[in-house]
Amino acid sequence: MQILQTASPTVLSASQLAPPNGLQQIIDTFGDIFEFLHSDQTLDPRWESEMLTRITLPFPLPLSWNPDLMVDEIRCHKLLSGAFIDVFTQIHERGFSGRVNSLGGCFSFRLQRAGAKISTHAWGIAIDLNTASNAQGTAGKMDPTIIAIFRSAGFTWGGQWTGKRRDPMHFQFCSGY
Repeated sequence: MQILQTASPTVLSASQLAPPNGLQQIIDTFGDIFEFLHSDQTLDPRWESEMLTRITLPFPLPLSWNPDLMVDEIRCHKLLSGAFIDVFTQIHERGFSGRVNSLGGCFSFRLQRAGAKISTHAWGIAIDLNTASNAQGTAGKMDPTIIAIFRSAGFTWGGQWTGKRRDPMHFQFCSGY
C-alpha cells in the first residue's frame, strides 16, 4: 500500500494504488485529515494546497446544481489523480461520455449525508455522477458500463450499499468506510 509521506506525492495510475479498507488505511494512504482540522472543525487550507490537485477531464460535464455551467476539471487527492484520469479517459475513448450527464462533485469537506463521519469526499477520493437519476436511498439508474469502469479501477460503488446509505451516484476509492 502506498503511504503518504510527503506533501508532493507521485501521481499513480489506478493499477498502482490499492484501495484502502477502513479509516486507518484511508489515513495511512491519503493522509490524516484530522491533523488539519481547526478547533471549530473547519479544514485548514493547507490540506487543499498540500493534498489536492486539479485534473482536466477529457469531456465537459454540467454541474448537477447548475446544469448551465459546464466544467472540465475536478479537484481530487494528488495520489488519485492518475486513477481519475484513467477512468474518465476510458469512458471517453470507449464512447460512453454521453452516459455521464452531470457532476455532483469530487472534493468537498463535509460529513457523510447519511452519517456522522467525515465523507470520503473530504479526502478528494470520491465522486458523485448523474445525481438527478441516482438519489441516495434509491436503486438509481447508474449505467452498468460506468459502474464497471470505476470498479475495474478499484472504486467502490455506493449503489451496492443498503438502506438509507445506498448512494448510486457515489464512487469512492476505498471500502469499509
